[in-house]
Amino acid sequence: MRRTILILFLLLKIIPIYSGTIKGRIYDARTSENLTGATVYIRELKTGTTSGLDGTFTIRNIPGGKYTIMVSYIGYSTREQVINIKEDDTYDLLLGLDESSYQLSQVTITAQRDRTSDMSARATERNSDIVVNVVAARTIELSPDLNVANALQRISGVTIDKSSSSTGQYALIRGMDKRYNYTLVNGIKIPSTHNKHRYVSLDMFPSELVDRIEVSKTLTPDLEGDAIGGVVNMIMKNAPEQKFIQVNFSSGYSIFFADKKFQGFSIKDINNRSPFERNASGYRAVPSDFPRTNLVIKQEEIPVNYTGNITLGSRFTGGKLGWIFSGSFQNYFTGENSLYFKDDLSRDGKNLPVLTSMQERVYYELKKNLGIHNKLDYRLNRNNSFQLYTAYMYLSGRQIRQNLKTDLAVSYDPDNGNLIRSYSTRFRYNPQDIFNITLTGDHSLPGRLTVNWSAVYSKAKNQRPDEATITYGNSLENFLPVRQYVDFDGSSRIWRRNSDEDIAFYVNLVHSATVQNVKIELQSGGMARFKHRTSFYNKYTLKAITHVNTPDTTYTSYYSEKDVDWQTYDQIEWMVYNPRGTVSVGENYDAYENVVAGYLMGRVYFPKLQVTGGIRIEHTDQGYNMAYPVGEPEPEGFQKYFDFLPGIHFKYLIKGNQNLRLSYFRATNKPGFQEIVPYIDSSDEPVTAGNKNLKHAEADNIDIRWELFPNQNDQVLGGVFYKRIINPIEFAFDKFMNVSQNIVYTPVNSKLAVNYGFEIDIIRFAREWGVKANYTFTRSEITTNKLARVKDEHGNDSTAYIPQTRPLFGQSPHMGNISLLYRGSGNGFSGQLAFSYTGERIFTVSRFINNDLWQEGFWQLDASAEKKFRNGISIFIKAHNLLDTHVKVNIKASNPINNDVPSQDSARNRTLVRNEFSRQSFLA
Repeated sequence: MRRTILILFLLLKIIPIYSGTIKGRIYDARTSENLTGATVYIRELKTGTTSGLDGTFTIRNIPGGKYTIMVSYIGYSTREQVINIKEDDTYDLLLGLDESSYQLSQVTITAQRDRTSDMSARATERNSDIVVNVVAARTIELSPDLNVANALQRISGVTIDKSSSSTGQYALIRGMDKRYNYTLVNGIKIPSTHNKHRYVSLDMFPSELVDRIEVSKTLTPDLEGDAIGGVVNMIMKNAPEQKFIQVNFSSGYSIFFADKKFQGFSIKDINNRSPFERNASGYRAVPSDFPRTNLVIKQEEIPVNYTGNITLGSRFTGGKLGWIFSGSFQNYFTGENSLYFKDDLSRDGKNLPVLTSMQERVYYELKKNLGIHNKLDYRLNRNNSFQLYTAYMYLSGRQIRQNLKTDLAVSYDPDNGNLIRSYSTRFRYNPQDIFNITLTGDHSLPGRLTVNWSAVYSKAKNQRPDEATITYGNSLENFLPVRQYVDFDGSSRIWRRNSDEDIAFYVNLVHSATVQNVKIELQSGGMARFKHRTSFYNKYTLKAITHVNTPDTTYTSYYSEKDVDWQTYDQIEWMVYNPRGTVSVGENYDAYENVVAGYLMGRVYFPKLQVTGGIRIEHTDQGYNMAYPVGEPEPEGFQKYFDFLPGIHFKYLIKGNQNLRLSYFRATNKPGFQEIVPYIDSSDEPVTAGNKNLKHAEADNIDIRWELFPNQNDQVLGGVFYKRIINPIEFAFDKFMNVSQNIVYTPVNSKLAVNYGFEIDIIRFAREWGVKANYTFTRSEITTNKLARVKDEHGNDSTAYIPQTRPLFGQSPHMGNISLLYRGSGNGFSGQLAFSYTGERIFTVSRFINNDLWQEGFWQLDASAEKKFRNGISIFIKAHNLLDTHVKVNIKASNPINNDVPSQDSARNRTLVRNEFSRQSFLA
């Protein structure tokens, strides 16, 4: 008994000695931003902890005494502070860390946090308020990708919509079409070069200009609301803290041209304006208005690709003024073979596909990509700084398309060598550019108030001047070619252009406070953007002629024959069939879109829980003015509406390296610019039209994600998401202007669509070797009207419009990436082998029931390697499409009537409608 009492007495004497507590918060000394995951270490006790989501930490049961507290964080100088703690005392510690610096001779060099590294990307994902994925510049540099679009396909849940030359262009996030996403540069929305919609072509942005790419999959109220799918934010390079020079040059070749020569043409005589615009009203175009030099095909034996990049940067005036300039130029030749079938619907009531023509196409394209990025920043003092950012992106494509078209519906008799065929060549020159200038200010005011603002001017332009197509007969009879005459309307010359101009202003205010040891941030702000868009289209039709002289008369013949009257396209004589052009079409319009928004949101930081929530209110005023209306009932129109967009996000710190997130937000999707113009185009089947009554879509979004960060490089992310979309916009058959007899193919609002799925994202390194892998499963449903051919009660052909449920356009149920990585720490060598998989998805929504066009699932393999030397020089190689992946598109049904058509396999119960491939390419 006495022994027990003695032990209890001794314990009571010991316990108070270990009752001291150290509490505190770690933050960025310049920006006051909380630093999550900073290491707090007591040197004498050899123990410590890490700071939580709000930058705070607590260490309990510290014996009384004198201790050295060491605080460290990636990219910051380690800070030490000596403290004395008494028994039963709580010591409050508030420590601000400075970005790393060191003294060299008499020059002080301060290093910014390295935002280009994988460690920085993981820290951003970990500390963010929202669900975000980040790919850093160093990762992009080591990847096989040359532009932002291709780099994005390595991110979980992101697939890429590609152009006809197999170049990645647009991002599809979580199976949502590109219309459901938007693009930012340094957090600022930029205009689009697309002639009908608002999405941005990401192949215009060279990857060398980018510090990092952030893909946000949830939205807080301070972000614009029209992103049901997500947001792509390109963070461009910042001024370095010391003098910096980097120069890259590479050259390469595409295997596509191993057995064929590249075909190109001259653009020197192409006029950016059509004869209709260059001359007075009522002008009648003549053949001399159309140059011939752009119709001469020039061949190149060995087309060599090359790219170059230079980056210069430094700081001046004692580090207050920073400057960086980065320029990139890419010149590359691409090619593609394409087999394309046009389809119709059987008239036997079974609604099976009937192939009506086969087109064998070869594309040759020379692309020139120029990117210029310039940023100045000035640190007036500790509390005030300014940035002036200027960017110019230019992309031009010079494309020839050779097309052999075979009629499968009329007199198709390949066994006896009887084929109705035509051959056409299209010459397309497509320059496009984006210019942006942004002035930004950041200010810390008394009373824990910070203000940042931006003033923005941007303009995007897209042109296709004098696109020329020439068509002539190429039929066979009894296996022998017949006379090859130019078609009656044998040539078209088309001018297209559009521009998108923005003036915008943004302001954000943040007030910080602490209430009963809980940090609270209140944030409010607003924006206004005024957009003006123009769109122009004009088409001329030309007839080929020959001048015939006979003993009795001289006359003009419309039978111009290849190898008799002409050998090359520039030798053909023409007359203008429609000398005033064709401008009364839906692409000729002016449009505007004015958006004004304000928001209020707050952040509350508990020791283990961060809550971010608020509401955004947006007002949209969108309108149009048809330039050359011809009897349309409403050549001018507009729509105005308010959106109330709430959002709330919870981030719970399970442990020091684990987060659990729960998010809800409301988002919208606005109609494309041309979609609300009430035009009607009867020139092709089906008849297409705009829809002035088209509503914008709204969606409720829920996300849950668990996050594990075992160390600074590794991560395991797993999450689920659900989207309920009201009034989703899809194309379907509907009445034009409510006239029941006039059924057109037009954008419409369906009642409801849902999209849901889950994502897994893993990064794991073991010494120099690493694996990056992600997988996304998505499923969606939407119902639209489709055309069906039926038999009436008398057995006669009739049509009906039947609702059909299908996935959203572009949504693939299975997407995945796996990359094998090597990063040598001592030998300077790095390498990557990158596999990506995209499951089957709707490539084109057919107007016919059960006849949607599905792209087959496919694997793609790319590789890259780099060797760095001690003198600052490095060499690298990038290899693209090593598996020679084909893009194959099918209808999920077959028809015995197509069995004799080439490349069709009835045993698969599928009808091939497209097969494209572009071969491997290399750059070093």
